[in-house]
Amino acid sequence: MNRIDLPVKFCGIDFINPFLLAASPPSDSREMTARSFDAGWAGAVLKTVSPIGNKTPLRYPMMSSLNPGGNMIGLHNIDLYSDKLYEEWMADIAWLKQRFPDHRILLNIVGDTRDEWTTLVQKAEQAGADLIEAGISCPQGTVIEGEEKSDGWMVSQDARLTEKVTRWTVESAKSIPILVKITSLVTDITSIARAVERGGAQGVCVIDSVEGIVGVDLGNYSPLPSVHGKGTHGGFTGRAIKPIALRCVADVASSINIQVSGVGGIYTWQDAVEFFLMGATTLQVCTAIMHKGFGIIDHFLDGVSRYLDSKQISSVSEIIGLGLSNIKSIEDLEIDTSVKSTINKDLCVNCGLCYVACRDGGHMAIDFDLERNVTIIEQKCVGCGLCAQVCPVPDCIAIESTSVG
Repeated sequence: MNRIDLPVKFCGIDFINPFLLAASPPSDSREMTARSFDAGWAGAVLKTVSPIGNKTPLRYPMMSSLNPGGNMIGLHNIDLYSDKLYEEWMADIAWLKQRFPDHRILLNIVGDTRDEWTTLVQKAEQAGADLIEAGISCPQGTVIEGEEKSDGWMVSQDARLTEKVTRWTVESAKSIPILVKITSLVTDITSIARAVERGGAQGVCVIDSVEGIVGVDLGNYSPLPSVHGKGTHGGFTGRAIKPIALRCVADVASSINIQVSGVGGIYTWQDAVEFFLMGATTLQVCTAIMHKGFGIIDHFLDGVSRYLDSKQISSVSEIIGLGLSNIKSIEDLEIDTSVKSTINKDLCVNCGLCYVACRDGGHMAIDFDLERNVTIIEQKCVGCGLCAQVCPVPDCIAIESTSVG
């Protein structure tokens, strides 16, 4: 197929399209990153650089998942930094920029002290990186400046320290833009985003992986993945965190004047459009690549391009944030409609799932007779929508609104 370009400008830099590799195993080697660029990805956030002078030991196995297999909806990892030293990454940045001048190289960095943050920013800029992503949100890295440490596990759970580290990175850079990655695991994510803005960053990345325990080995009682019978907290990613990521992107985009890079559960072109509508300018993808491969970029580019064409819209930038004005408080949503469920009998497979769901979790508004015929009891139906969510047949159940006169 012909290559599709969907150019965007992010943090003052031109990107050939909005799709980037997130800091993750797919961006942990220059060879893999190069293959992603050949496939059509516009850029990559190279995997987190470990503190200066340290080589991070990794533990294996490091991954588990929710609903393993082809329908995996969440990936869990106990991975941390790249196990490469920063000098190796600087050489890789130069190598990639020489071969792919039109693609964007971002480096995710983390430090414990101001000197470490400063050195990493300066070294990456000298190597030719296009942007710096300050990693203050993964389960990693406290701030140590004298006797001061972050109160929480992550720097981005503290607005004051978030602003401080952001300012350190911004003041260390000569001209390279600074992007700061923040966590959803905070009471008010907008306060953290505003701290990033006050610190002078050009953009904010929303969100990082969600800390969790994906499961427990019922044989040895160890959290998964089990490493010689023991486990730990890890980062949860994939489809299952998309609702959290979308909400956070919308909240952040509505509260600051700097740009947003969205990440979290982006698997399809429809997901991508939803993130654009909620205010993201670029999108970072991790789990979908690890599940489906670099080739999914064709699906993203083709789908978004066709969507824009169907709307007679010429660029991605025209739809960024278009959905934000439609987010209202519950009190502002209309209540002057009568909503009912309808069933397309030609599509119905008479499985009875809607009946069971409505009987035990809804309003007992569905009848299921001895011949397995499904019927909506209109007097009881309030149109809650549960039946449509459990129905296995697309478009079989519709929720229709009729104005109350």
